[in-house]
Amino acid sequence: MGIAQNPTIYQPEDMQADLNKFKSALIKTHPGLYTNQSPEKFEETVDKLMLETSKPLLATDFYKIVLKMIATIHDDHTSVKAFNHLGDIIANQKWLPFQIYVKDERIFIVNNLSNLQIPEGSEILAIDDHLSNEILSEILEHFSSDGISESPTLHKLGVSYFTLFGKIYPQIFGEKSSYNISYRDYKSNKILTAQVEPLSEQNYIALKEKRYPLTIPSADAFNFTLNKQRNHAIIKINRFFKDSFHEPENTFPDYYKKCFKEISANKIKNLIIDLRDNSGGKAGNAAYLLQYFIDKPIIPAKEKITLGNDEYFLKTTGVKLRLNEDYGLARQMNGTFKVTKYDALRELEKFDPIEEYHFNGKLVVLINGGVVSAGGTAAGLFKEYTNAILVGRETSGYAGTGNGVQKISILGGHTETAITIPLLHGVYAINPIIQKRGAIPDYEISNSVQDVLENRDAAMEFVFKNLFKIKTK
Repeated sequence: MGIAQNPTIYQPEDMQADLNKFKSALIKTHPGLYTNQSPEKFEETVDKLMLETSKPLLATDFYKIVLKMIATIHDDHTSVKAFNHLGDIIANQKWLPFQIYVKDERIFIVNNLSNLQIPEGSEILAIDDHLSNEILSEILEHFSSDGISESPTLHKLGVSYFTLFGKIYPQIFGEKSSYNISYRDYKSNKILTAQVEPLSEQNYIALKEKRYPLTIPSADAFNFTLNKQRNHAIIKINRFFKDSFHEPENTFPDYYKKCFKEISANKIKNLIIDLRDNSGGKAGNAAYLLQYFIDKPIIPAKEKITLGNDEYFLKTTGVKLRLNEDYGLARQMNGTFKVTKYDALRELEKFDPIEEYHFNGKLVVLINGGVVSAGGTAAGLFKEYTNAILVGRETSGYAGTGNGVQKISILGGHTETAITIPLLHGVYAINPIIQKRGAIPDYEISNSVQDVLENRDAAMEFVFKNLFKIKTK
């Protein structure tokens, strides 16, 4: 293994120098550092991590310490990276050969990519004597979502490439040539043990495509289906950008118009907006969608601010930016800088109702813990400004605030670690009481393990049966 063959050891003074560098950069540049913690709590956290670095550590162990530092911020847009030799070690770590589903703090195998005859649905009880609830608790110390809710982070262990369970387990618990797994067999209900060999990322992905092709998420940004006979339509939006953040401004509005023109022509009265596992993008592209439901103009975002201008960030981080030119920054009384140029941040402008194909029927928005960033904002705006009924689980992305848009990377000067910091903070025009949490469903519905195995959609079935009163086959 890469770690065993050529370990890198960091000395305390080097690690502590970089921790101080990261701490200083976060305080000076992160607009949401204290959204979910007090300055005193952040100082206390850093002090504890300093103590953990009071002796020489493997580079991979220091990487975990930085992960814990960033996890306390509870911001999906703030992350940790490894570069050079350490980056190669982590990138080449082999993954546990399971895709999992977390339900009630229990871990279930839903895709078995190993060469062992472990039935899908089997419950992982322990790995190398680490009990499943201990594993989840440890992961939550190193990874977080927007806000302090834990369920979205646990959800993403099964669907998000960035926090996929099989990928991050070796990062947190150490890479090994094989792992001892204890599991409850789904078919026999017996508790069994097995030795499992990990897979390279390439083999993991190839086996998933071969064995479970139906579980591969669509690469399309959006999809539209309409059933005239059953009087319903579904708009599935996987992200709020198409091929890149620089697609033509009319890409999403044109698509929405096409959908609602067809909905109107067929007199559809039941509509589902499926945002589940939406990976975010431009909040403006979410606001364009709201125009078909609102009855008066709205300005989705109250403000976008940053802690400094180009001169400030160059002085404090050494990073050259074009914030002044791109966003028209204006200094405020409290010392922050407000965005006044809305070319790239359309959500700061007014959105008028679209009368031509306005939808007046029953609207349901499906959400879950995989909805991040602008996806969470979209759900929050739907709840605030439309008659939408939210069904599913709490989103990972905040309902009414958010960081991102522009980011910088701060590289350690003595270690091969780096942190990525978002520079812009947005506040959206929804009730302040619920701004700092994910969008909350009106009906909390999630799949059982049996639903996942049988490819059933509990939330969708609930909507058809209980909200649309449409019989499912």
